[in-house]
Amino acid sequence: MMAKEENSEKSKNDEKKCFKELASNYFRLYCERSTIHCVRYLYDPRLHNIEKLIWSILLVISITLCCSFYLLLSERYGAQKLQTVIEDPQYPVFLVQFPAVAVCTDNRINWSKLEEAKAEFLPANATEELTEGFTKLVSYMETLRFDNFRYSNSELEDQNFEALEFVNISTLAFFMSLTCEDILVPNSCKWRHGNFNCCDYFVTEKSEYGLCLVFNSELSPRSNQIKERYGKEFYPRHNAKAGQSSGLNFSLKLHERFKRPNTKATDNVYIMIKKGNQMSNVVYSITPNTETYVTIRPQATRTDETTRNIAPERRNCHFDDEQKDFGTSDAPRRFSKSFLLLNCLNNCHESYLVRLCNCTLPIIFLSNQKVKDCTAVSLRCISRHNDIFSYDKHLGEDDFFSASKPGMTCPCLVSCNVLEYFTSTTTLPLTGRNISASHDFFKVDVHYQVENMITYRTSLEFSSIDLIANLGGIFGLCLGASMVSGVELVYYLTVGFGLHLYDNAYYGLLRDNLKQKWAKWLFYLRNGLNHAHHDTMSAEAKSKSQLRHPFNNRINAW
Repeated sequence: MMAKEENSEKSKNDEKKCFKELASNYFRLYCERSTIHCVRYLYDPRLHNIEKLIWSILLVISITLCCSFYLLLSERYGAQKLQTVIEDPQYPVFLVQFPAVAVCTDNRINWSKLEEAKAEFLPANATEELTEGFTKLVSYMETLRFDNFRYSNSELEDQNFEALEFVNISTLAFFMSLTCEDILVPNSCKWRHGNFNCCDYFVTEKSEYGLCLVFNSELSPRSNQIKERYGKEFYPRHNAKAGQSSGLNFSLKLHERFKRPNTKATDNVYIMIKKGNQMSNVVYSITPNTETYVTIRPQATRTDETTRNIAPERRNCHFDDEQKDFGTSDAPRRFSKSFLLLNCLNNCHESYLVRLCNCTLPIIFLSNQKVKDCTAVSLRCISRHNDIFSYDKHLGEDDFFSASKPGMTCPCLVSCNVLEYFTSTTTLPLTGRNISASHDFFKVDVHYQVENMITYRTSLEFSSIDLIANLGGIFGLCLGASMVSGVELVYYLTVGFGLHLYDNAYYGLLRDNLKQKWAKWLFYLRNGLNHAHHDTMSAEAKSKSQLRHPFNNRINAW
């Protein structure tokens, strides 16, 4: 037994000694062949120990600098900052679509068609009370817009709208709306110095400001017919020139007969500049008997796909597949993702109307089959929540104001690949023969400000490619190493070292040592089981004994 233990200890010592010598020789071999600077001097027999110490200190300092720079670069990469740079300062404007131009009157109805509307929407035997209520309903619709309903709820409570539940107010609004023939002056429309028939290209479309006449749009079936007629390459239209009279010119005439006596509507007209497939945008008010120059400066911004890992709230934009579904409309099933993203605010506003009034307005929003259309009774709800519908709140806005204001909070951001039209207006008074007491006259000139636009590109300030390139430069500067040097180090630590041990027959010695340990472990295991079995048998024999000895339960009897 003593001989076996001595042989085992000797084998273990031989194994340790053999492994230490093999590792030392292998480290010397790596130092001689390594492509990393300073390493070859650590085991050079021609150098003095002091020289080896100096090179060792330099190597430690270099590795420390590499680690420090790596931490700095990692922190910069983790910050995920964005940068916006000019991609093209001379991008021709004719490569982008000319914006859609919408004309919206403050007075939404043609009051001269009131009698026709009564004949169309009321029964033949309508009572005087029902007729008067219908007249009141039409008057309330003359300024109907989503963000500013001008009639108080107390005034609407006095009206018997329940008797007019059968009237579809959306159909009534279309019937009473001002058409192209009503307000556009014939032979006044020009596009790029060429005359055209106004009503061939100005089509009636819905917006949050009611029904408007829109040029160069893609929303309505009529617009799609124009697109099919001219081809998608030529419609929506493009324009290459800038300056006054180089784009769209038209004139408007609003007759007094269109307005209700004592109306609350003003004589102003609103001009809206938007994208061709956009429902609504901000409007610019123009006063009667003026000539207005609408100057447009387009600007495009493209966001790299590498920014997708950043939260939309940080990059302040949404990609097409990131738009939010508000759950109150069936629009996501019928329209493209880019269209829904562009009209996110419109969908969000509709969701507030559905939640608060349980209905939708087809003259303002997209057609929605999930909820019912608003009726005359719904005007009370719209008036009651007008303070909410008239204000768009930003997230976190209340933190900067002493008194919070009710409104709609919409998680909508612009598209990450956005084309914007920055607009400014200049209004001059009209004089001469265009001024008349029977109507209001407007002249409008919509044109580009410049013939070349600036395009921007937003990307990560420090991407993964930049991180790899900077790390490579730092390792090359401090250690003279490259990616191949790193692969070389990994190889020498793994495959190379294993082959070195195999070539020197180390695994045979290791195998013998493991066998001895296994045999020793089995020996101890068998002895332990035998002792446990012997103790169990002794206990059973004692329990079966009929005689009780007084010293049986004592540990030290003597």
